[in-house]
This record gives sequence, C-alpha cells and structure tokens, in this order.
Amino acid sequence: MQQLQFWLREALDNVRRNRVMSLLAISTVTIALFILGAFFLSISNLRAAVSAQTQKLDLIVVLEKGMTPQRRREIFEAARMPQVKKLDIVTASQVLEKYGREFEMPIDDLKEANPLGDELHVKLRNPEDFFPVRNYLAGVKGVESVQNSAADNAAQKLLQINRWLAIGALVSLAILSAAILLIIHNAIRLTLFARRREIRIMQLVGATNGFIRVPFLLEGLFYGVAGAAIAAVALSVIYGLSSANASPLAREIMPLAPTAIVGTCAALLLLTGTTFGALGAWISFQSGRGKG
Repeated sequence: MQQLQFWLREALDNVRRNRVMSLLAISTVTIALFILGAFFLSISNLRAAVSAQTQKLDLIVVLEKGMTPQRRREIFEAARMPQVKKLDIVTASQVLEKYGREFEMPIDDLKEANPLGDELHVKLRNPEDFFPVRNYLAGVKGVESVQNSAADNAAQKLLQINRWLAIGALVSLAILSAAILLIIHNAIRLTLFARRREIRIMQLVGATNGFIRVPFLLEGLFYGVAGAAIAAVALSVIYGLSSANASPLAREIMPLAPTAIVGTCAALLLLTGTTFGALGAWISFQSGRGKG
C-alpha cells in the first residue's frame, strides 16, 4: 500500500513539475484521440449505411418455363444452402401480377399464355457471398437467369466500398495510434531526462528498475486516460447533438443511434489511450536506460 502511494505521489509530482509539457501531452493526445474517434464514428456509420444497401441485394433466380413440379422442387432444394438466410418461391402468375402493378399495364390477355417463369427470391446471410451463390445458381439446370448486369455492378461496387472502408479504418487506426505513442513517448522521455540524476541516485541505493519504472508508467497512463476521457466526452456531446438535429438525408448517412455507437467509441478511445500511454512510457524508460 505504501509503495502504491509512493508511486502515485511520484507520478503526480512528475506531472506538476512539467506542467507545460504535461498540458501539451494531454492536449495533443486528446486531439489525436478525438480525430481517431471521429474517424471511427464516420467509418462505422458509412459501413452501416453500405451494409444496409447490400442487405437489399437479394438474388432473383428466374426458372425456365414449363418446368415440372419435381424439377422445381429439386432446384428449390439446391438453393437451400448455408449461405442462404431466406428462400421464397414466386409463381409465374404472381410474377405477372407484380409486373402489372409496377408498370401499370393490363395483364388479362397474358394470363392464359404467361410468358414468364417461376422465380426464387434468395436472401443471403452475408452479402460477401453474393457472387459465389449467384454463379452457382446460374449453373443449375433449369435456371434461365440470375439477376441482371446492372444489379451485379451495383453489388460489386457496394462490396468494394465496404472492403475499402474496412481497410481505410485499419490504416488510419495504425497511423493515429503511432502518433499517440510518439507523443507520450516524447513527454515521458523529457521527464526522464530532467530526473536522470534522481534516477541514478535511486539505483545506487538499491532501487530496482521495476520500482523506478512504475511512476513513469502511471504518468503515461495518466496522459493516455486523460486525453481519452476528454476526447470521448467531446465526441459524445457532438455526436448526440448532431443525431438529434439531423435531417432525413443526414440520418441516411448517419444511421447509427448514439446509444448504439458512442459507448463503443468511448471504450475504444479509453483502451487506446491506456494501452499506448503505458507502452509509450515503457519504451521511453527502456531507451532512456540504454542511453544512461
């Protein structure tokens, strides 16, 4: 207990002794984490919006006309794959009625000799399976066509956007994390330089490196947690106000409610701040000891 009190007192003394550097470190970490959080919120909303559109990419499998009921059942069973979430069969007469309603055209003369075939409407569990499932069903005997080229192009673009958003999020996270690590590393390194004589004296009287290192680790944690907390509060307020006053178009772009994303964002910032705060302090101590 006494050791913990000593470490906490030393960490707070380090922060007070270097007020300007501490304030600069916290404010810079806050800005970096604010940018990271804002990027996370933007990417999460964009991915949610894209995912909502990809979920609409249901496959429509048009069957050949004049097919026997047995063959139709066989195709239906072939389409019941693990990747398929929901599978419905729409008869040729129902398809004709749907076209009649959509295009507002008379269909009475076509009922006796319906030119359309039955359809299977396939809803996928994962939009990434769109093309593999489409290609498989297109090769099944008795299938006339699956989807059209316009829908295929739309699916391909949406899936590419989803992949690029994920890659962009990972790259940005890596860059911003490295920046946070460098900021905390430099702050702790200056503290180590200012107190190098005290550290040397503590080593001479028998203090272990682990004992000396803890206050600096706590100092790094303080910078990281303080910056994360300020950034999380600021983002929560801004996102909450933006969601409350959003126009219908903005809600399409920002489909995630504050309760669904703000907590996750705050947890991410706190985890990042804590991790890189401790890691930055540890690296500074290691490099400082090597130079000493």
